[in-house]
Amino acid sequence: MNKESKIYKQDIVERIYFITKLVQNQKNTTMQGALTSKSDSMGGIFDRFINTISDSLIFDKVIFPQIETNKKVKAISDNYYYKPSKKVAGIAPDLFGITVNGTDIAFTQFNNKWEPVPGMPQVEVKTFKAKDQMITLRDQEYKEYLVFVDLDLRIDYLVPFLDSNILNNKLVSKMKMNREIFIKEDKKSKITEVTPINYSSDEIGNMKLLSITNAMDFKEQATFCGKQISVRRMKKIEVREKNVKKGLLHDKLSLFANKSSRINELYEFNDLWRKRYKIEDDVALLDFSADNIEKIEICKDNKEGVVITALGEGCSFNGTTLEVGKQYSVEFQTLNRKDNNGSEYFMQKQCAVYLKGIEKQLIDELENIINSVDN
Repeated sequence: MNKESKIYKQDIVERIYFITKLVQNQKNTTMQGALTSKSDSMGGIFDRFINTISDSLIFDKVIFPQIETNKKVKAISDNYYYKPSKKVAGIAPDLFGITVNGTDIAFTQFNNKWEPVPGMPQVEVKTFKAKDQMITLRDQEYKEYLVFVDLDLRIDYLVPFLDSNILNNKLVSKMKMNREIFIKEDKKSKITEVTPINYSSDEIGNMKLLSITNAMDFKEQATFCGKQISVRRMKKIEVREKNVKKGLLHDKLSLFANKSSRINELYEFNDLWRKRYKIEDDVALLDFSADNIEKIEICKDNKEGVVITALGEGCSFNGTTLEVGKQYSVEFQTLNRKDNNGSEYFMQKQCAVYLKGIEKQLIDELENIINSVDN
């Protein structure tokens, strides 16, 4: 299965319209977040809701192409405005339905509250941005399919929708600063000036299907954090420009890890790791992936984490291939949940590919629905 696809301006133009009108629908000057006290204006609302482009695109571009059919199939987006809560409108699935050769098939219907259509799959799409390192799930009684998507949008994803006739190159000359007056000396070129906006690309970014599973399987395979339990994850791993040469350690990573009790392909840090890095019992440690872990060496401890190196070919850590002769800084970060009274399930995003997958089950179910349409 090809799990990746590029996203273009035309793919999301309807969603951009939907979010723009959502902004205008706000009676106040900001929009309150559903789970936080944060209030957003237009830019923040876009960043919060742009993830919903995956709800339909992951099907149109990645999942439906796997189905053998001559019929034209398209996902139906939820273009209604309502408060998605059990007490108000209920919660609709993210895959609202499908259109087959022009015939709409509903997977949910509103009967004073959103209800599933009997016999139709209920799909929740959980989208994570490229910078996110964790998959998180609160127990919200998801009963069927969970589709995990990684969304990587260019930082200026709204530029293709700006009016280039208004924001044109003539403005650049008007905005030109008088360097003779304002810049006395700039030997290291610290100051730059406005240049023309680049409108040349309609490519917005790309998305990747991480996994299709269900809530029960995910909860069994993820790390559970009850109330007031914090979680420690890998924040990033990057190759060092210069190798550490002094005070090198030669500790095998395998000494500090055991096979995961949740997923066979993963590892979990053991008590030796906790003791060495003084990690308290109220902090949960996320599982990680590694190839040839016996050949991965910790060569330095630092404030943020560790420096590792590969002693042989075929080594990787959380999806990053480790080249022999290079050193990699691994930075860890703890999400403080000591004031959190809720329960939540966590997984390192890079490890989602090892989840028990039910892609075929969903594809088969969708294929049966598509084939049941006569026209």
